[in-house]
Amino acid sequence: MILAAPVVPALAANSGSQPPIAGDYLCASGCRLTDAPPSVEIIGQDAHCMSELGGIYYGRLLTDRSVYCFNKTGVLSDDGTRILWSDGAIWRRR
Repeated sequence: MILAAPVVPALAANSGSQPPIAGDYLCASGCRLTDAPPSVEIIGQDAHCMSELGGIYYGRLLTDRSVYCFNKTGVLSDDGTRILWSDGAIWRRR
């Protein structure tokens, strides 16, 4: 009997390239207003998310267009200009 592990698309963790969701953003809606711009950095399958309050939260990359951080899911819009969070907050790419 041969057991096969599920195939998960690998991201180029060592190539220096970031998935499309990574980058710097501005809060467009549903955030606390502060001077700290939110951002998403991906290292391997780990997501390092900075909130609009400047706090860094560690989450995980779900796909190259979605992350789990802050106990919620963020999905990159089809045009790549916004992250739409599961709580209704919206970040716009800087």
